[in-house]
Amino acid sequence: MLSFDFPRMAGVIFAMSENGLPIAVDAMGGDHAPDEVVAGAIDTGHRVILVGDENRITPLLSGPGVKDRIEVVHTTTVVSGDDPPFQAFRSKKDSSMMTSIRLVKEGRASGVMSPGNTGAFMAGATMILGRFPEVSRPAAAIPIPTPDGQMLLLDAGASTDCTTSDLLNFAVMGSTYVKVIWGVGNPRIGLLSIGEEESKGTKQAREAHKFLKTSGLNFIGNVEGSDLGSSGTDVIVTDGFTGNVALKAVEGISSLIMNVVRDELGLTRGLQRMASAILYPVFKRIKGRLDWQEYGGGALLGVRGNVVIAHGKSNRRAISSAIKLAASLSSTHYLEALEKGLREFHKVTKEADKVKKEPEPAQPE
Repeated sequence: MLSFDFPRMAGVIFAMSENGLPIAVDAMGGDHAPDEVVAGAIDTGHRVILVGDENRITPLLSGPGVKDRIEVVHTTTVVSGDDPPFQAFRSKKDSSMMTSIRLVKEGRASGVMSPGNTGAFMAGATMILGRFPEVSRPAAAIPIPTPDGQMLLLDAGASTDCTTSDLLNFAVMGSTYVKVIWGVGNPRIGLLSIGEEESKGTKQAREAHKFLKTSGLNFIGNVEGSDLGSSGTDVIVTDGFTGNVALKAVEGISSLIMNVVRDELGLTRGLQRMASAILYPVFKRIKGRLDWQEYGGGALLGVRGNVVIAHGKSNRRAISSAIKLAASLSSTHYLEALEKGLREFHKVTKEADKVKKEPEPAQPE
């Protein structure tokens, strides 16, 4: 597996896209809007369109050259965390979230990022930007750190009720994303289940396992929750309900580890304190690898646009990382690669099904 630090790589790609279109940002989304969202946008150094209440955003725009690269699009309507997804899309079309998405549709922005209501953001992106023809449900693709770099988990919460066809699409899209964005030549795909045996898991998972075995993808079989964060898989596929629970569990354990380390360091005395001071740079690097805020968010795969979902509790560092991810996606051809990959996969699948259904020619007596 090709090993590199994803946030650092995203920054490299971001630097190459400096002259591109800006990233549209829902400045009123998330638990800490707009202060942390604006601060994160400033930290990126990138061109950004902040969408939201200009009376609250503009006073926060300070620093050399900030107002030259950050534009504000005014709207006072906000999608709350309690708004039902499709109701938010229909009744709050002029909200900061929906307006941000439309800026991509209108060609004024190359990508969009929101830390707001995930369901509403997904519904808006799907309805405004549209899906690829083969995709019935999009997937949130989230990187998870591993000893060698990272793996991609999808779906991480965009689509809770998934069919076998959805899981197959997730495998195709995840594999393509990892190839284009991370440079992994032949991504290894695992299907998240409750055991390695083919007979384990839900009905949809068992059916997906059967089809993935003959899909032509580099499918390595079922993987378990204990494989999250290991180096044996590049892409892990599951439904959005299971994926979100798994993701939150990983985040929780990572936070626990870092809190325990911090507390123990605070209790050290004498020579232990000296050793802790010497090892501080090591602990800082460990925190950087485990902290979800270094990754910021994940791409919404299956829609016709560069869409990044950020965590609702994102602080300025997480917001900055998510905007950089949106910029990095905008500098690649991954959308074209996704569309081509899905089209070719379904073409091969249809041809194989046609061959299976054709009657065998009669044998001469």
